[in-house]
This record gives sequence, structure tokens and C-alpha cells, in this order.
Amino acid sequence: MSSIFDSQAFNANLFFPRGDTGATPGNSDEIQVQVGPETFIHVRRHPSPKARFSLLFFHGNGEIVSDYDNFAEIFNSMGAELIIADFRGYGRSTGSPTLRAALEDAHKIYDQLKSNSKLKEKVCIMGRSLGSAPTLELCAKRSDVAGCVLESGYADPIPLVERRGLKIDKTTPEEDAVFNNSQKIRSVNCPLLIMHGSDDFLISPAEAKLNYDNAGSKLKHLEILEGVGHNDMMMNPAYFSTLKQYFDSL
Repeated sequence: MSSIFDSQAFNANLFFPRGDTGATPGNSDEIQVQVGPETFIHVRRHPSPKARFSLLFFHGNGEIVSDYDNFAEIFNSMGAELIIADFRGYGRSTGSPTLRAALEDAHKIYDQLKSNSKLKEKVCIMGRSLGSAPTLELCAKRSDVAGCVLESGYADPIPLVERRGLKIDKTTPEEDAVFNNSQKIRSVNCPLLIMHGSDDFLISPAEAKLNYDNAGSKLKHLEILEGVGHNDMMMNPAYFSTLKQYFDSL
């Protein structure tokens, strides 16, 4: 049976890819992950020999790998070796993005990084906004993940497309198990940090609260950052201090 989540209408309303014409940082490790016939994902690793763990980061919609080049040193200073992954069709990656592909590709990215010794023994996975979906996919299904961070993540993808005019009457339990973050997060057991802006009008803080309430993790923390919205989280002084406190606890 075909799913609305696999339809062109759904994915065209959800994803907004853009290309990458920026210069490649001199010290970066450029990785291509084959995810399908003639289809690959671009992943950029910022090596840090002193880092205690790898931070595999799935960015938000409309963002690309190179948007995070300038933040690598900050994450490195907190003990994290930053690894950023694109979606299909974003940046230097090929193919067309779909939500199902983003979830399936996350496993292929993780497996290749691990098999090629690109991951440290301890791995934390972090996702911002749309990147919360592949993050939870991995954290719910991989027992070797040490930590999970959701920044401005959604509970249910349907409101994201409905605000653009696509109406979805109902979903099946099978679809919810695959695509609904607030369902999938019940299977997450590793230490969890959820950060969200109090003034986020794209994805409501109530969705962060629902994810927090449903999370299976025994160690979990919800941080609502006051006075910030969806795209300016890093402007709040508590953003990096909250992250550092969490990273230090891993």
C-alpha cells in the first residue's frame, strides 16, 4: 500500500534543498556515502584528535554541511569531533530527498563511518529541526549510541506540510511507527537532551514537551531557551553552556 509519506506532494512540501558552492576547509575529511545507484550523501568530518567522542550531526531544512564549518572549533572545544551529514539533494549530495530516504540513509551513513573507523568509540547523535528524524531513527535502533540531542525537533511531521496547504486526514499505526518522532522516541534509552526555543512558531515548544514526556530515556533533560525562535537558538547564551554540561556528563 502506498503511503502519503512517500508521495511527491508530501516530500516537495517538506524539503527545501540548496546546493553548496563554498570552499572546502583545508583540514576537513570529505566523505561520500553511497546510498543508492549513482546516489551519494556528502558528509564532512572535522578531525579533532583531542575529542572524547564523535558528534554525528543532522542539520535542519534549507541548511547544508558547510553552514557548520565555523562551529567545528566550538564543538571541538567541548570534546566533540563534529561530523555533519547532508540529505539527498542538499549541498554536494545527489538524488532527491524524501523522509523515508533520510531515515534509511542515516543507517548507511552510520555504518560506513563506523566500518571505516571515522567514529570514535563513543558516539553522540544530534539533530536540528528536520534532522531530528534521522537522529531519532538511529538513537531508537542502535544500542551503541552514547547520547542523543534534539534541537528544535518536531514530534509529528504532518503539521510541517499542512501549513503549506497539504491536508493529511489520518495515518496508520505502521506509518506512525516509521515517521512519527513522538512515537519513535519511546524506544530511545540513551541519555537525552532536548533543547527548544520558547518563541519557536515553526515547531511549537509543546512538541518538544511531548517528545520529552514520551522518551524512554531514564536520563533526560528538557531545556526551553527563553526569547529565541526556531533559527536563532545559538544566540542564547544558555545554548552552548547547556550543550557543554550535557557533553561533560557523557
